[in-house]
Amino acid sequence: MKKITISLLLLTFLIPKIQYAQKGDGLAAAAGIVAGIGAGIAAVEILKEQMEQAAVEYALNNYPDIVDFQLKTNSLDGTKMKDLSSVSIVTFELENLKTQERFIMFAFTSGGWMNEFGVDLSYVTWRRFNTNEWNDLIKVYVETASKNSISVNDIASSTIVNKGVKKDRDWLVEFDKLNGDTYYTNNYSDEFKVVFNEKSLGIFVKETSDLVQISRSALIKAHEFLNRQD
Repeated sequence: MKKITISLLLLTFLIPKIQYAQKGDGLAAAAGIVAGIGAGIAAVEILKEQMEQAAVEYALNNYPDIVDFQLKTNSLDGTKMKDLSSVSIVTFELENLKTQERFIMFAFTSGGWMNEFGVDLSYVTWRRFNTNEWNDLIKVYVETASKNSISVNDIASSTIVNKGVKKDRDWLVEFDKLNGDTYYTNNYSDEFKVVFNEKSLGIFVKETSDLVQISRSALIKAHEFLNRQD
């Protein structure tokens, strides 16, 4: 019902904007546009559902200590069909309903992770971060991006925004402004290198030799969720 409603609204919006001379050509053109948009929306929703199911199955298989949980993702919201193949990290919010402990799950994707049949999980690897691990990662990211030191406590109690880190209305650090050809890096762990370029958080996954990026909006939402700023 939701997809039908969206299509009808789009059709209502598009028809007046298409010129036609009482032949029905404009209506057919508008219907074709709506059909394409509707197919793209449906494809993204199907992919999102497949990824959520894969995340649930991974949690069930790998986190036996978590019996009752809530898991959701906003990573793919607003993503267009043509941009799906470039998505390299899908983030999931995971909460243990018994202990109220929160986690962020990363689904790292490699080239070929999406095909005509949907998601190929052989191209997806997973990593879970608890709050302490996440704040440590963000601390390294902020220090890499700004070339300034910051404490984990300040990270936990501050807001990540596009230009840096703010506490209330005060700037704690601001990110350096880089062009598209400049990269700051930090050898974070045996698993990852942190890469900063044009405001984005890049993670070089050593096991697969993939450089993946988390969108700024997904990073901000994950930080708010884990540090209960939501």
